[in-house]
Amino acid sequence: MKLRQKAALAIAAISLASVAGVGPANAASIGGGGASFLANMMDICAAQYNRNTQSNTASDIVTYASVGSSSGKTGFQKGTYLFGGSESAYASGSAVPAGLVYVPLIGGAIAIGYRLDGITPANATVRLPSEVVAKIFAGQITKWNDPAIAAANKATIVAKKLKTTKDGITASVTKKASNVEFLVTMTPAATTKYKNAKVTISAAVLGGEPVSIYSAKSAAKLSKTQTYAVNTVYTVKAGKTLVGTLTTEAAKDGETITFPNTAIRVVHRSDGSGTTNNFINFLNKSFPAIWTKPTSDTYSTGFPTTLPADGSFQSAKGNEGLASYVRDNNGAITYAELSYLEERGVKAAAVSNPAGKYVLPTPTSSAVWLDAAEVAADGLVTQNFTANAADAYPINAVSYGLSTTSVSATNASVKSFFSYFLNTCASKNAAGAGYTPLTGAILAKALAQVAKVNAG
Repeated sequence: MKLRQKAALAIAAISLASVAGVGPANAASIGGGGASFLANMMDICAAQYNRNTQSNTASDIVTYASVGSSSGKTGFQKGTYLFGGSESAYASGSAVPAGLVYVPLIGGAIAIGYRLDGITPANATVRLPSEVVAKIFAGQITKWNDPAIAAANKATIVAKKLKTTKDGITASVTKKASNVEFLVTMTPAATTKYKNAKVTISAAVLGGEPVSIYSAKSAAKLSKTQTYAVNTVYTVKAGKTLVGTLTTEAAKDGETITFPNTAIRVVHRSDGSGTTNNFINFLNKSFPAIWTKPTSDTYSTGFPTTLPADGSFQSAKGNEGLASYVRDNNGAITYAELSYLEERGVKAAAVSNPAGKYVLPTPTSSAVWLDAAEVAADGLVTQNFTANAADAYPINAVSYGLSTTSVSATNASVKSFFSYFLNTCASKNAAGAGYTPLTGAILAKALAQVAKVNAG
């Protein structure tokens, strides 16, 4: 059973109990609606909140309709929904609710999902340069065996590197029997500069997902022993600073893939979408010569020219529809929040970032990217599309809860739910569900925005 179906059944059961008289007589139904991007996470948090009598003292029943960001913004403005969900702001000049408050709730990777039968090796993960992504979704690359795709999918060798130095920090690795031993030293100046930072080491095999193997408060000398693993590259960081990569031997990075001469079928959203808005914004900001128009909730509006009518472009509703279409159609490719692909067993491509590294979409790699974002006074997040962290996945979105400063029993309930979402639910459940919980500056701003809800 899919994640949304499970959560919906849990919410329905709680709602029916209230209707039948099991729940408190004063329990209110708090119906929200909007972005499909955050719907899986919204359903998890609503189901948990609805049965949490300590946090949900009014015993409200929160529900959420996955209708897309555009419909969510319109529905909230018109009062159809008591709160909204969106990954994009209201357009300039559009009708906006009085006292509007944007509350960042959750982040996540916009994964490039694909289905391609007949590749060799059969289970290989496709790598796509960001520029190739831009050209595919603009209709400029139309075959899976295009030379630009094939060139990016050839195994390379990472040279043996036992020591790396950056900014007064030296990291080294030594193989001893069945272990590898790491040593990180800092000069006095580096120890002072990075006194509030953590030193982290992550390991990646065959260019796959990095896995954290060490994290500790910085000090003049740090050491770590880890079980040896063949073909592994280790990345050492001090806070946000990349010290460098290490490997005990020449390591193979990636795989050489043979591609079939299969037509690419691009699948985009048919409805107004914050996922689309963030995806096109990434393409426009990163490759303005290809994606020449400003971003939009509507794919056809942001598309550089006129959408092809030859069948090479198809549309589907919601992140659910995009992921399901790709699962069922060979040659298809799309952009969707990671959890929807994982639910359906759809593979996600590793995409190159501004540092030139291929990174898979994960809650961790998304968090690294969002760590470089800026948050405005109104809660809206601006991503840094030139961020050069080597382990950052470059295509991401932040979902906002929409509410107002108006004082009412309803807004008090929305405020309580948003607070629970950020402080309790997301921190515990987001990563396991394919999302990125907000931390640091974004979380601080989000909580400040929650404080404005129902504040008058």
